[in-house]
Amino acid sequence: MATKVVLQDWIQSPQAVSFADEYRSWSGVSAYTDALYRILLHKQWTVLPHHMIAGMTASAFRLVVDRRLTSESISAYNWMAENFVAADFIGVTTGQHGGFSFEPTFPLYQKQALLDIKASIDRGVGAILWHDQFVIVIGYDDAERVLFICESKGNEIIRLPYDSFGRNSTPYWYYQVLEACAPIDLWEVCKESLIQAVYKWETHDYMLPPQDYACGAAAYAAIVAALQSGTYDAEQAATVLCYYAKSRLDIASYVAGLKHLSIQMDQVIDEYELLANLYTMIVEVIDDSISWDSREPECVQRVIELIRKAGATEQRAIDAIKRAFPETIGNRFKDVGLR
Repeated sequence: MATKVVLQDWIQSPQAVSFADEYRSWSGVSAYTDALYRILLHKQWTVLPHHMIAGMTASAFRLVVDRRLTSESISAYNWMAENFVAADFIGVTTGQHGGFSFEPTFPLYQKQALLDIKASIDRGVGAILWHDQFVIVIGYDDAERVLFICESKGNEIIRLPYDSFGRNSTPYWYYQVLEACAPIDLWEVCKESLIQAVYKWETHDYMLPPQDYACGAAAYAAIVAALQSGTYDAEQAATVLCYYAKSRLDIASYVAGLKHLSIQMDQVIDEYELLANLYTMIVEVIDDSISWDSREPECVQRVIELIRKAGATEQRAIDAIKRAFPETIGNRFKDVGLR
């Protein structure tokens, strides 16, 4: 017997819901943490604001760019490793799988993925899916053979045919189901997230070829080089810089509440506040779309100057974190990411 299950309480205003097919363009950029946070709210697994989840998972501290500043920069990281750890930090156990749609075994994985996702919906928990960005599965219909998916924000629901699962504009497929949420030691998690910030700043993601991508501190030099060379698409570069502006605003809000973790936190807070302000200025320049889109030299040079200041500021913030927790970081020697 065909089954249809939709999490009816997912959308707060059902009368505002609209449906579209799988080819409808998304309205913005939805990162993993955005999708995770909306599920947490729906399940009432958190009462914390978004910036706390972005900080506690350490996701906000990630800084990765490809050297042409394409919008792919936002999602260029090891999903299997980092998304698992992000959820684990906040006490959420998960199941996840990913791979390439061109592999001969993909149809088998696709079949199992649909079973896992539908089982999660049956439990009342939305699932996270990669569909050219991280989206949320909120229902399914066996008769029509479609999943119902939505962004981390907004009420529009898109119908994704079962056969289209995992078939994206790039060959990557991925999904994650959230299984349970356990209590955590909030302040220990916050402290660990700051230590992970150091790791992300100083370590290149081994999954990414360094000739194509730059991570952490190296990302700032890569941004400047791309802007100076002109080898970038203005719209995609704006998307990347605006995304990182939002993440740096999240960090500033996050660390502002962590003063009690160390007597050295004052400088951490001050530097991230300055960093957020610099990114706000970057966005203001980019928002002058005519100058930015036409690559008006003064406009581009202004962004380059602000990016250089931002890089120096974020370095000072990381140095302040290292002074705040010298014993823990020192005891990990060259493997700061080790928990």
